[in-house]
Amino acid sequence: MNFIVWLFAIIALSFSALVGLRLAFKKGTANVLVGESILTAVIGTLLVVISQKYNIAFANNIALAIFICGVVGAFAFCKVIGENNGSKAKHPN
Repeated sequence: MNFIVWLFAIIALSFSALVGLRLAFKKGTANVLVGESILTAVIGTLLVVISQKYNIAFANNIALAIFICGVVGAFAFCKVIGENNGSKAKHPN
């Protein structure tokens, strides 16, 4: 991988991580979920980019696990938060 391309990818991923952190710490459930998704994608992609540069064999597996755990965590967070959304619909007992 060309050094200039590698350096540009690292800088772009760093800015994306900062945007994801800023968005994750704003108020609102949707902002937290979007920020968490951005951070998951950035960390996974960063691991893949670094593994290509330094020939780390197991980093691709770790990146895949991070991608999967990020999606599962977001769905679990939605499920927990969604139960107390304040709707006045009556549920059958």
